[in-house]
Amino acid sequence: MKIKNKISYLAIASALTMLPACSSDYLELSPETEVDTDQIGKSLEAAQMALNGLSMAMNTQYQSTAYNQVNGEGYIQTNFNDGYGADFIGGLVQHWSKSMFNWEEFNDQDAIMNTLPWMYYYNLINQANIILDDIDECPGDETRRGFIKAGALTFRAHAYTRLLQFYAPRWEDSRNGAQLCLVLRTQAGVGDQPLSSMADVIKQIYADLDLAISLYDAASDVHRDYKWQVDGSVARGVYARAALIRHDWAIAQKMAHDARKGYAVMDNNTYLSGFYTDNNDNMWMQGANEEDIYYWSWGSHYACNGQYVNSWGVGGIAISLDLYNQLDPNDIRRKLYLTPDKLNDIDKKHNRGKITEADFWDNTLVDGSSCDMSFGPTAKVPGDASAKWGLANVIIAYAHQYANTEFKGNLSECYDPTQPFYAFIKKDDQNGVNLGNKQRFSLVVCPIGSSLKFWSVSPYGVNAMPFMRASEMCITEAEAAYMAGDMATAVSCLEEINKLRIPGYSCDKTGDALLDEIRLCRRIELWGEGHNFSDWKRWNLPMVRRAWVPGDPTSGNWGMDYGLEVSQNDESTNNWRFIIPFDETRLNKSVNINEFNEGSGNAWN
Repeated sequence: MKIKNKISYLAIASALTMLPACSSDYLELSPETEVDTDQIGKSLEAAQMALNGLSMAMNTQYQSTAYNQVNGEGYIQTNFNDGYGADFIGGLVQHWSKSMFNWEEFNDQDAIMNTLPWMYYYNLINQANIILDDIDECPGDETRRGFIKAGALTFRAHAYTRLLQFYAPRWEDSRNGAQLCLVLRTQAGVGDQPLSSMADVIKQIYADLDLAISLYDAASDVHRDYKWQVDGSVARGVYARAALIRHDWAIAQKMAHDARKGYAVMDNNTYLSGFYTDNNDNMWMQGANEEDIYYWSWGSHYACNGQYVNSWGVGGIAISLDLYNQLDPNDIRRKLYLTPDKLNDIDKKHNRGKITEADFWDNTLVDGSSCDMSFGPTAKVPGDASAKWGLANVIIAYAHQYANTEFKGNLSECYDPTQPFYAFIKKDDQNGVNLGNKQRFSLVVCPIGSSLKFWSVSPYGVNAMPFMRASEMCITEAEAAYMAGDMATAVSCLEEINKLRIPGYSCDKTGDALLDEIRLCRRIELWGEGHNFSDWKRWNLPMVRRAWVPGDPTSGNWGMDYGLEVSQNDESTNNWRFIIPFDETRLNKSVNINEFNEGSGNAWN
């Protein structure tokens, strides 16, 4: 059935219902501000409004889902590409369900964590197809029409690239692309259609982007108004991502290089500024209008000063110590995480309980189920001189110190005086820790390794969450160049980032050690930005999450029930693939789940 009704300008609210009534409901729209799709072929203004609606669909609350917290691209990046990875520990991510994020639902067609990415990205694809079906008939300036068409093609390619990251096998496991994986839709509608091969999906992505780039280049005098819209640089960046999946190293290297022209890897002050405002590293980012999404924004849920981090106490996101401990001691990115070594950075007067790094594994000071550092006493325990106390005190001291001396953003923009809270700490005149400045603070739930990387504007959590950065393209260029045998470019791109982040850095590594260095740089530079799972999948490396063990400072900082080890091509995880949701196989009679599963695995390596 072809859907040709209305498309939203300000927000597309997709009906991501888990049990739609009939096939015509599947991916149907529930728009808030509508544009009649019959007008797209009659007016460039209507076509542009429809394209803007696609952009805004990436940052809106999807209330019809099982979780009201679903808010578009940022949610998918965090809860799936980071949440299923090895380096990112998320309070809310883990809060919903242990089984979701311990890879226990990869083969469950009814699992919502298999369903949401499928439905979200096919919604984007359908809206892009609505525009593409009619745009060629639209009267008006040819270059403007071409720019709008290029935008819809870019969105469709982006959505299919993301779907490949989740639902397709690794290229090595695909029988040279023969593996069936996705429904390839190039016209609006949700009628019955069979699965297409991985090779055919990538072929379509490449074709869409080749055409989009040619149209952008022909419309060189037409420019996007905002970075939440797409343009030629974004198209090239999506191309680089797709080429990584396909292991087309030369294409990935060129596209990543060309995509970042006119942008620059951010300097350290910008990196420490909270990612809540735009900068010249951002190539594509979520909309930052607080009236669009309010408390359902990404920043409210995941920024260190987010409203839900404060009120719910489960929103703090944290870095795995196994990644953190690999960083150079002088790496400025280490400043952003509340880790045991921060004891060395605070005045001893704030550590009256004489906390040591080993105390971060004391079960009287840390709640091992969540690795919460606010758990233990903040003052001497009456009648027990041997009892430890004060781990929360030192974290409060460092968080306060960071916010007031290291943070390069505008703290007044990120601080809500009606709810005096920032960076996991809030004013507490009754029971708070006295920092000696006539102010007392208490600590909200704060896992070991909690991140200070992302901040938001009070009170709604406005945040310039990046969808694509020049830094990503730089380190993508490095990886692709290495794989293509261009070691000079690989080292040059690696140093372009690390020389900024690590004083005195130079790279003399070769061979596997150089590849490991490139991967480490990517993991830390892009931490929390939605790349982790797809990177580990591409690299096919064993993924290990080491659980916190009381009394063992050599253990990890994942909650005690969240330890995990996924071996290469582990069949229990469907070989790095999410399974197609039940709704698709139930409503699309041309899809056979056995064809999706047939031949997947490592037998074709």
